[in-house]
Amino acid sequence: MRLNRKTGFSLVELLVVVAIIAILAAIAIPSYLGIQKKSARSEAKANLEAITLTLEGYMAENNNYGPIADYIYSCGDNCTKSTFVPAFPVPPASPIALEDIANLGGGYDYDYAIHVTSVLNPAYVVSALPRRGRIASDVTPYIRSNGERGPAGFGW
Repeated sequence: MRLNRKTGFSLVELLVVVAIIAILAAIAIPSYLGIQKKSARSEAKANLEAITLTLEGYMAENNNYGPIADYIYSCGDNCTKSTFVPAFPVPPASPIALEDIANLGGGYDYDYAIHVTSVLNPAYVVSALPRRGRIASDVTPYIRSNGERGPAGFGW
C-alpha cells in the first residue's frame, strides 16, 4: 500500500527561512548605511583639502585669498562635475574657478562654502555643506586657514 505523500514546505519551515532573512537584513542594512556615510565623509575630506590647497596656492601668488566675501560652490540636482559651479553669492571678481582648478571629485553629496575674511590678516574657512543622499542631516566639516579642522567627531 502506497501512502499519499504531499510535497512542499510546512509553515514552520517557511517561518524559519523568513526569520533568517530578517536577521540578515537587520545586520546588513545598518552596516551598508554606515559605509555610505563613511564614503560621503571621505568625499568631503578630500574635496575640502583640494579647495584648501587651491586657496593656499592662490595666496602664494597673490598674497591674499581673494576679495572678502562668501563663495558658495553648489552642484544642484542631477549633479555632475560640469554642473559644479559657483552659486549665490559670488562677487564678480571671484578669486578662483574652483570647479576647474581644485578638480573636485566624488559623489557630490556636499556643497562647499568658502568664507574669506580680513585684508590685514587674510584668513578663510572652507565648509562642506551636506545636501544630498543619506548625509543630508550630517555634521558640517570645515577647515580653517590656521589648519584647524572640525568638528571633532567627524573623523579627521
